[in-house]
Amino acid sequence: MGVVSPLHFQAWSSQVYAVTSCSRFQQYPRYVAAKKNTNVHFICHHQNGSSIRWYKMSEQDDIPQVIRSTLPKIEVVSKDTVLEMTINKIQYEDNGIYLCENASLMGSVQLKHKCGSELKVIGFSTIEQVQNRNTLKDAIIMIQSILLVIFVSVPMLLCLDKGDGKDISDEDHTYEGLEIEQTATYEDIAPFRDVKAKWTVGEHPCQE
Repeated sequence: MGVVSPLHFQAWSSQVYAVTSCSRFQQYPRYVAAKKNTNVHFICHHQNGSSIRWYKMSEQDDIPQVIRSTLPKIEVVSKDTVLEMTINKIQYEDNGIYLCENASLMGSVQLKHKCGSELKVIGFSTIEQVQNRNTLKDAIIMIQSILLVIFVSVPMLLCLDKGDGKDISDEDHTYEGLEIEQTATYEDIAPFRDVKAKWTVGEHPCQE
């Protein structure tokens, strides 16, 4: 058998302690992200009877603080081995870690973070801002696409028009400077007359 170093033994013992301590109180959900002014519900299963309480630990707290069930927004209901808590109309100050524990609060602060349930309040403005950003981003992408198509198509069309004009001009000047040979038409041809013939009408050519 190998020798276990003190460092490994300390890590193993802390893990065992965390599992056994958290297993004494089973609560859920472990993480809640809810909108502002909504209701949040936590449930804790225990075996210690009426000595179990709900605690809250925010960022500025060094130790968990007892949640007073007398507050109008807090509703705590105990049913045998189940302790339920409802927070009505949550606000930003309700952010933190909630845990069910006995009055002795056994365990370290780090252990409470592992065993507790975290609540994160999300405002309506945050959701609207995200939607507005997405809409603005889509509009920018669409405008960029349209401008890109315009910048690519306009030079191509100009080049095509310029090429067509050049072809037409070359075709017009192909026969420029060449003389066209003029040929006589049928009307310009005079009737053929033989000047050597000396006979007259009614006279035989053999007769003088």
